[in-house]
Amino acid sequence: MDIITPQVLYHGTAERCVGSFGQRLLNRTYWRPGRDFGEGFYTTISPAQARKWAHKAAGGSVQPTRPCVLVIEMASLPRRLTPCVFLSESLAWADFIFNHRSATGKGQDPCDRHPDIVIGPMADNDTGKLMVDALQLGKDVEWFYDQITRTANGRRLDALRLGNQVVFSSERWEPHLRFIGYYVHAEGRWVYHDQSSQTESV
Repeated sequence: MDIITPQVLYHGTAERCVGSFGQRLLNRTYWRPGRDFGEGFYTTISPAQARKWAHKAAGGSVQPTRPCVLVIEMASLPRRLTPCVFLSESLAWADFIFNHRSATGKGQDPCDRHPDIVIGPMADNDTGKLMVDALQLGKDVEWFYDQITRTANGRRLDALRLGNQVVFSSERWEPHLRFIGYYVHAEGRWVYHDQSSQTESV
């Protein structure tokens, strides 16, 4: 099966991390457990979504830093690729998220073999809080599925409104990705920096 992946992806982070990403994009040491699609490097096809992630990353930093969005080119694909693609929200998608959100220890994974790349919709609402509620109240995956496809106000969203995430779960993707530039949020606007030339433009 051929998987045609997006050529350009975005990753929201904090400006202080740009230097380390310039040396190496994929480092599983920093991948956190308990996330939607498991441990990995999270990207999106949406610049707007990446900007939200960037503001969250910068706001949670212990050191003063600015929001930053990396621009990444997928130059090629590894051989013998093991993908997992969720074309839309579904019970199987919710079950995958529920199981991976339940894994709180580094290196824990409910998959017999975790996919090299996972592509699919994002969960809406406060997924972390919903996981706590589901475990404490003994709720099933159907309840969880219903909750993560709603806004905080209870409005139901379809996959096109949930947003998209592309997660690299293996470091063997490193030679296939190219860090081409980044945006930094400064004085109310996003300023682009070209990674290859280190020149700045607006």
